[in-house]
Amino acid sequence: MQFYHLQKPKQLIETAFDHARKNAHIKRTRASDIQHRKAKVINRMEYFAAYLDKQLDMMIRSVPRFDELHPFYQELLPETLEVGKVKRAVSQLVSVQKLIKKQVYLVRRNMHSPSTDAIASSKRASAAFFGRVSSMVESLEENIELLQQANQLLKEVPDIKTDMPTVVLAGFPNTGKTTILARLTGSKAKIAAYPFTTKSLQLGYFMHRYHEIQVMDTPGLLDREKEDYNNIEKKALAALRNLANLLVFVVDPTPAAGYTLQEQHKLYEKVRARFTVPVMVVFNKCDLAKEDQIEQAQKVFGKEAMLEGQGMSTTLKEEIASKVGIKR
Repeated sequence: MQFYHLQKPKQLIETAFDHARKNAHIKRTRASDIQHRKAKVINRMEYFAAYLDKQLDMMIRSVPRFDELHPFYQELLPETLEVGKVKRAVSQLVSVQKLIKKQVYLVRRNMHSPSTDAIASSKRASAAFFGRVSSMVESLEENIELLQQANQLLKEVPDIKTDMPTVVLAGFPNTGKTTILARLTGSKAKIAAYPFTTKSLQLGYFMHRYHEIQVMDTPGLLDREKEDYNNIEKKALAALRNLANLLVFVVDPTPAAGYTLQEQHKLYEKVRARFTVPVMVVFNKCDLAKEDQIEQAQKVFGKEAMLEGQGMSTTLKEEIASKVGIKR
């Protein structure tokens, strides 16, 4: 998502004053000095208010309309930032934006009143306007700071393409999900031989028969109840529920991952029961596994599981494409 740097209130007010001074020019006409003075004051206030309105509007638009987002983001973002607080902050900015416009209207109306004819009155009206509006903007300091923090967090949210077939890799940590992602897509996601390598959602893409397929490597889905999941694991759940067309469950038939075949199968059954997307089993590290280890894994998971090793064949890509609806 796009990142915005938001000005702090004092900086915003100073910049608005500079903008008004540089741009608020009134050509001399046959109008009286008082009328000219009024027009100049009004013009300066309008430029000041217009700049603030534009900047506040940019701040409001710096965060997405959460209710209009894809369900993936609607479930993911509450784990990343406090959506309720962000919505209230946006609401405060909208309110101040409306109040500033109202102040411009009131001052313009009063300045054009026949009773407001002295230069001193124009100065007082101008000072009161700038004071009130500046106070309104300064009152937004905490809200603007919250939106800046939200922007920083949103910058870290993966840019998911929600309009293409998506394959989600799942399984215990250290079973080789990130390695398979790299083989499928050429992704340079971090790969290391220790648990919890993937610290956030990792994405890659590959083409098959002119169709692009998105592959997502998830954090390790641990074998425990949802209530005990940390934020990273909840991201994986959000992806599986709302994004995946196919789940590729990666199994390590060797003891290297630190999980027995029975433990991996128990997690596999939980995933199948919890989600409605099709599930495809892939045995990874088959080039390192002994023949009897592969045979034992097939007894536990079935012989229809795909076998993967050091040499990446096109078979897995073709099988994935077929299961997400791309014809051979």
